[in-house]
Amino acid sequence: MTGPEVRALLAEGGTVRDVVAEEPDLHGLDLSGVTLENCRLPGADLRGATLDAVTVRGGSLAGAIFIDADLTDAAFEAVDLSRIRLTGALLTETRFTDCRMIGADLSGLRGLAVSYRLDGCILGLANLQDVAWRGVHLRGVDLSEADLRGADLRDAVLTDCVLRDVDLGHTRLVGADLRGADLGGLSDDTPRTLRGAIISEAQAAAVCRALGLVVA
Repeated sequence: MTGPEVRALLAEGGTVRDVVAEEPDLHGLDLSGVTLENCRLPGADLRGATLDAVTVRGGSLAGAIFIDADLTDAAFEAVDLSRIRLTGALLTETRFTDCRMIGADLSGLRGLAVSYRLDGCILGLANLQDVAWRGVHLRGVDLSEADLRGADLRDAVLTDCVLRDVDLGHTRLVGADLRGADLGGLSDDTPRTLRGAIISEAQAAAVCRALGLVVA
């Protein structure tokens, strides 16, 4: 379908299935309550769009631009969201479940409190600079090689998460429970970057080994 055709179809509301279009222009569109099933709209321009209570199941929005969009109560389930740009977006009670979000940009989100959920998602190489994740509970999230510089993870709980080669420069981890996380390769700098975090005895032993210490 062409971009204008997709825009007109989505403006009608309801459930839309199996639509395919490259980089459709959907900026500023009100999509409140729309359901997308197995639609492939890579590169969609959704700047300033309203996606209140939208449900997206399957398909792809890879490379989509959600800058300044309102995703309140939106739900994304098993969607390819690689390289999406969410700068300035409002994620209030937004849910991402089993989504592929490699290279996604979640920096500069609107709102003061964390209220979106990430369960079973792949966020490798994602830009998560300065994200406010204080007290958040992440389950099954792969953060390999993500950029978490300046992020606030105080009192967060990471269960079955992967933190391999994550950039934790200036990340606040006081009270963060990392006992259920894969910390990946450890280095001499690990004790500093994990300062204040809660880790298991096995993880502590691995840190000691990385430092060349012998625990007797």
